[in-house]
Amino acid sequence: MTNPKDSQAGVALSGLLFWCVLIGMVAVTGMKLFPLYNEKAKVDMAMTRVGELATGDSSKAELSDALIKQFEVSDVDRWSEPELLKLLKVGRLPNDPARSMSLTYEIRAPFFGALDIVLRYHKIVPLPPSPVEG
Repeated sequence: MTNPKDSQAGVALSGLLFWCVLIGMVAVTGMKLFPLYNEKAKVDMAMTRVGELATGDSSKAELSDALIKQFEVSDVDRWSEPELLKLLKVGRLPNDPARSMSLTYEIRAPFFGALDIVLRYHKIVPLPPSPVEG
C-alpha cells in the first residue's frame, strides 16, 4: 500500500513567502509607475489633438490655451498656463520648413527612500502650414 504523503504535492512555506514578496514588489512598482505613464499618455493625446485642431496661423498663446483646455478634460493638472507657456516651443525645426510645437519636461516622483523615478517627456507635433506658406 502506498503512503498518502508520497502522492501529495504542494508549496513549501518558504516558496510561498518568496512568491508573495516577489508579487508584492512587482505590484508596488506598478502602482508607483502607472500614474506617471498614465499622465504621459494623456499629455500625448492632448498634444496630438491640439496639433490636429490647430490652424496654420495659431500663435503659441492659442496653442497653450488649447492644451490647457485639453488637460482640463483629461484631468492633467501639473501646470498652470504661465508654466506651460515656458515649456511649450512653437517654431520650425532646423531641417524641416514646416512649423511644429514641442513639449519637453521632466517628472520626478519618489520611489523608495531616497530613490526617485524620473520620467523625461519630449514630443514634437507638426502643425498645419499657414495660409501664406502654401
